[in-house]
Amino acid sequence: MKKWLSLLIVFVLVGCTEKLPEFEEYTGRPLDIAVIGVAPDVRETNVTYEEFSMNDLLFIEFSKYDAVFIMKEHLEEASAVEYAEVYTSSKIPFFFIESTKGSFPFSNEDALYSNSQERGGGTDFGAGYMASSNPQIEGTTYGFGLYNDIKNEDTIKGTYSIIFNKIQEIVK
Repeated sequence: MKKWLSLLIVFVLVGCTEKLPEFEEYTGRPLDIAVIGVAPDVRETNVTYEEFSMNDLLFIEFSKYDAVFIMKEHLEEASAVEYAEVYTSSKIPFFFIESTKGSFPFSNEDALYSNSQERGGGTDFGAGYMASSNPQIEGTTYGFGLYNDIKNEDTIKGTYSIIFNKIQEIVK
C-alpha cells in the first residue's frame, strides 16, 4: 500500500510540474560583450566576454564591444552619478542584469538604485538601455523577464539568448 501511495505522489508531482518551452539558442553573428562583474554562463559559443571592474567603466573602449552587461552585484554602484553620462552617450546598449528597477536609475543622474522604485509586473531579469543619437531625445529602454517568472538555469539561459538576439537587432 505504501509503495502505491508513494508512486501516486510521484505521478501527481510530475503532473503538476510546469513544462518549459524549448528556448531557442542565439545563432546570429558573433558578439563581443564587456561585463562589469563575472560573465554569465550561457549556451552560446558565438558570444565572448571580457570582464571588467566598475572602475574600468569610465575607460572602456566601447567601439570594441557590441554591448555591456552590468551584473547584479554592481547595480548600486553603477547608478552613481559619474556613470550616467557613459550610459546616455554610448553608441552600444547597456544591460543591467537582474535589475528590478528598470534602467531609470542608471540613465538618470539624479537617481540611485537603492532609492528607485521597484518595477511591478513580475520578475525582471534584465533591463536594457540604448542611448539616442540625438541628445534631445530620450534613449530606448528594454525589459526582459523570465518565462512565467520561473528562475532556473533553463529560463535564465533562454533569456540571455533573447537578449543576444536584441543586441544583434539594434547594433549593426
